[in-house]
Amino acid sequence: MQLGNVLKELRQIQGKSQQDIADKIGISRSVLSQYENNLVEPTAYVVKKIAIYFDVSADYLLGLEDDFGVRPTDTMGDTYSSEEREIIIKYRRLPDKIKKLVRDQLEIYGERSELLPNKNKNG
Repeated sequence: MQLGNVLKELRQIQGKSQQDIADKIGISRSVLSQYENNLVEPTAYVVKKIAIYFDVSADYLLGLEDDFGVRPTDTMGDTYSSEEREIIIKYRRLPDKIKKLVRDQLEIYGERSELLPNKNKNG
């Protein structure tokens, strides 16, 4: 995926306008539009500002790794089912307070291993 497509998707996930993002990273809305439409490529400095704003890696923005931090050539990376990917996408769209509640619940269930299926049990 090209940087412009990734940038547009990140912006839309956050429900922000082009003007909102442009103002935050210090560029004009028209320049952001050109980035999103893959007409112009941002400088390394702007890629860094975009990565910091969206809390993603520059490698992700540049298409060198997927949204789970796995490089296409990384044979050690985990593979995710479509259900797991959908959960992650939905999680990323949540407000920060709800994300914390979800993490807290995962922590509780992780500590209560008796609630989790035991893969070593027979039958």
